[in-house]
Amino acid sequence: MKYLILIIFSICTQSCSTQDLQSFHFLEGTWQVEGKQQFEKWDKFEDDLLGEGYKLVDGKKRIFEKLAIKEIRGRIIYQATVINQNEGATISFPLNDKLSAYYSFENLEHDFPKKIQYQKINETRIKVNVLGDNEQGFSYVMNKVTP
Repeated sequence: MKYLILIIFSICTQSCSTQDLQSFHFLEGTWQVEGKQQFEKWDKFEDDLLGEGYKLVDGKKRIFEKLAIKEIRGRIIYQATVINQNEGATISFPLNDKLSAYYSFENLEHDFPKKIQYQKINETRIKVNVLGDNEQGFSYVMNKVTP
């Protein structure tokens, strides 16, 4: 009986976490920051979302960050590796699952940012907040340019 309960719990945990990750699949594709030649491109890879932030400079793609949204030990984690920052280390931001109006990935121990928030406005438009101490930071809107 214990084994049956363990198996059911394991299946439910896997299915629930996969469902949670699926809620981020709307990010798949290429998004452009309004008024700038700055982009985020997200692709599904197995169960994860892998992304990159880049700018177009003189028509050339310049990647400035590698991104990921993954499930790690039952939690949804946003990971960012920013070129020439944090000595090349990947910084993890667990999802604050207590919020429902937007997705807030938070690492209050990190210097900046402490929060990275994605708010889905509609299928082709999202707002991103990048926040530090006292909710100070910056925001921008991105429009989907490719599915």
